Amino acid sequence: MTTTVDNAPFDYDALTRTEPATDPFRWALVRGMLPGAVGTRLAEEFPTEGFTLTERATGTGGKGYSTRNLKLIEHSEPVPAALALLTPRWRAVVDALLSPRYRAAVAALSGRDLTGCTVEARAVRYGSGSWIDPHTDRADKAVTQTWYFNSGWLPEWGGALRILAGPSGDEVVRQVRPDLGESVVLVPSDASWHSVAAVTDEARQERQTLLVHFVRPEAAG
Repeated sequence: MTTTVDNAPFDYDALTRTEPATDPFRWALVRGMLPGAVGTRLAEEFPTEGFTLTERATGTGGKGYSTRNLKLIEHSEPVPAALALLTPRWRAVVDALLSPRYRAAVAALSGRDLTGCTVEARAVRYGSGSWIDPHTDRADKAVTQTWYFNSGWLPEWGGALRILAGPSGDEVVRQVRPDLGESVVLVPSDASWHSVAAVTDEARQERQTLLVHFVRPEAAG
């Protein structure tokens, strides 16, 4: 695969300009990482094919969820079948996620040493009724970042990321709507409770996200 980091769609400095919150855990709302019309074009070209439904009912062990996923990167390697479904602009995103510059910027913001961590990434679609229960992320995840690719998302459509003070879904500290171009970085810990509110039947769009994990080397094998 040809690396196109110089043409990457990211403004990496948006990460270094962002001041992370520390309450109730370390996390950050990043704005401006997709400059100009880049975000709009990526939203228009968000992949539509190759998604797999993944779900687990609430109360059946672990967090409950219902989402549709397309794996883009596994163990720091682009997934060939997924690349074939992407536009050149989205393939440039995949390249950028694997770049040393991106890794260094995420490490600086998160305060985590990402040396040796593998990168996992997937595009995710949330249709009506899709959600994720309160959870802290697995212990093998060093840092996660999520981008949003929806224009004109209304509050009554649900689908907000909820930053929580504890395991109860009612302990909401902050809600982040999936607005185009915004991004959230989470630093997993025992306190990093968060969830995704269910997308309502009134929603006129699917919630479109890009989800990236840096996975610790001891867990990668």
